[in-house]
Amino acid sequence: MKITLFTLLLLSSTLGLAEKPQQAGIASAHPLATAAGHEMLAKGGNAFDAAVAVSATLAVVEQQSSGIGGGGFWLLHRAQDGKNVMIDGRETAPAAAHKDMYLDNHGNVIRDLMLNGPLAAAIPGEIAGFAHIAEHYGKLPLKQSLQPAIRAAENGFEVYPRLVKHIKRKQKILERYPSSKAIYLNQGQALKVGDLLVKKDLAETFKRVAETGCDGFYSGETAKK
Repeated sequence: MKITLFTLLLLSSTLGLAEKPQQAGIASAHPLATAAGHEMLAKGGNAFDAAVAVSATLAVVEQQSSGIGGGGFWLLHRAQDGKNVMIDGRETAPAAAHKDMYLDNHGNVIRDLMLNGPLAAAIPGEIAGFAHIAEHYGKLPLKQSLQPAIRAAENGFEVYPRLVKHIKRKQKILERYPSSKAIYLNQGQALKVGDLLVKKDLAETFKRVAETGCDGFYSGETAKK
């Protein structure tokens, strides 16, 4: 999503538009995420608020490509003073990480540990990125920018072909974890196109962040889980 937005900015400058566009242009990988960005603009928010709303909603509906368990980059331009800034919200290694954590007793790499399961996870940076952008660049409170993501997770969204493809590709891995299996599989089979995918736990996580900011994610109930 961030790359697409940056590309649009380059195209605009290349075309040499003489007048300021009267409407905003938002591009993302899913209609609900794009709609989330437009919703923030309609509520008086700016492009930064829209970026948070789009990214958060993608974490719900485009989970195979992004999510609050990971991180991201945001390339921002503030027109009022010409400031350009890159927000680095990438993950960092856990404090207990060490150079041998993916090796067996013979020093060979255990590839599965690197890619799947708890040892494959780093400390997520995406929520911290949301909070930083909302506080320093947005016009709306973070709580408001997270509402579309909360709705999408709580009410559900229709499963689409690309998501089905990814579920099937990762099905054996999903089957290892009861919580993942309960979300993405139905009686041992991948969800089908058109099925309603609801993510109540993710909605509750976003609600905690909406109420308490970063503390609702990096400490307390969410962190303990």
